Amino acid sequence: MAPIGQIYGYAGHFKVNRVVAAAAYNGVELEIVDTQPSKGDTKKPEYQALFPYGKIPAFKGPDGFTLIEGKAIARYVAGISDNAKLLGTDAKSAALVEQWISFADDEIVNNGVQLMLLCLNMIPYNKAAEQRLWDALDRAFTFVEAELKKKTFLVGHRVTLADLTLASDLGFIFGRVGGVNFRSKYPNTVRYFNTVTKQPTAMKAYSTLTLAEDNIKFVAPKKEEKPKAAPAPKAEKPKAAPAPKDDEDDEPKPAPKPKNPLDDLPKSSFNLDEWKRTYSNEETRETALPWFFKNFDAEGYSIVKLDYKYNDELQAVFQSNNLIGGFFARLEASRKYTMGTLGVFGENNANAISGVMICRGKDPKSVLEVAPDVDSYDITPLDLSKAEDKKFFEDMMAWEATVGGKAFADGKIMK
Repeated sequence: MAPIGQIYGYAGHFKVNRVVAAAAYNGVELEIVDTQPSKGDTKKPEYQALFPYGKIPAFKGPDGFTLIEGKAIARYVAGISDNAKLLGTDAKSAALVEQWISFADDEIVNNGVQLMLLCLNMIPYNKAAEQRLWDALDRAFTFVEAELKKKTFLVGHRVTLADLTLASDLGFIFGRVGGVNFRSKYPNTVRYFNTVTKQPTAMKAYSTLTLAEDNIKFVAPKKEEKPKAAPAPKAEKPKAAPAPKDDEDDEPKPAPKPKNPLDDLPKSSFNLDEWKRTYSNEETRETALPWFFKNFDAEGYSIVKLDYKYNDELQAVFQSNNLIGGFFARLEASRKYTMGTLGVFGENNANAISGVMICRGKDPKSVLEVAPDVDSYDITPLDLSKAEDKKFFEDMMAWEATVGGKAFADGKIMK
């Protein structure tokens, strides 16, 4: 069988994968012409002659017909044959296929690409922008997660181009942006991703996918050090004879882990780990809180109230609770220095996030700032000598607090 054309790009690119999978479902041959923008392939004269805009993916048919947009190429290949019904079976299902293709590209992969570029410092880094992108991804994935709880495929009971598109976009997110921690929040979506990509017809298209272990993170580039002036020559001292080395010393020693400044604070009489155990194993009001007030060291620790700044943007209660879970996950590096609980108060489309955190030292921001989304919260010190502050702390620890007249609906604990 002669190929229906050539797609210019490379295996593993999410916009190429969906096209290759569509060709497989339609039983047609499609040749991949390996084209790597990073190697300058799209700037070569012969490529520019075919595709003057110079981007991938691009398509060329045997009759000279060309396309340059991934969505258009996928739609063309999916529509070459009607046997697989990749574009839907009627007007309604066709519209749903288009809906999910747009959603996957606009709400999932576009935000993921922006997040990747931000964290790789390919566009100017901004912590608030990073958090907005994580929140946008969380919103999109939460929506997909709810949909996939009740269905195997997006439209009807068979694979469509909507599934091939979403699976390809998920492959990009799971491979380049969201690691194990991120994926664990969306079990239905992961199940669906495995179902689509492991379909015998599509397996070859997705065979190059690998999943990331960790979430993508921004690492600030090292500042260039200014050349130092050469020191004045000193009189040389006689060198001491080198001490004999054991064979084991021939092995390079690992670099010591950087020390956290919080470890240099004066020793505290309050044992945070013991408090976590007491809170976990004892009745909160009857035993745990009395133990806390008896042992708390106000000089070595601080207590703060956190209030989410953008409550007007919150929607479903479970989505808000997922937002808390993401914040606590990104707070992992400070787990030994903090403990607390955040709750969702209210109901769907009318809720707020608030809570309390116990932090080592007198500067809680130094403990909490390992989570970039801490900037999405107002941080207010609590003084347990004040009845109102003490009551909120107690109620929050017992998950019986109210905020702005709204009752506690759900929450998570960092311990």
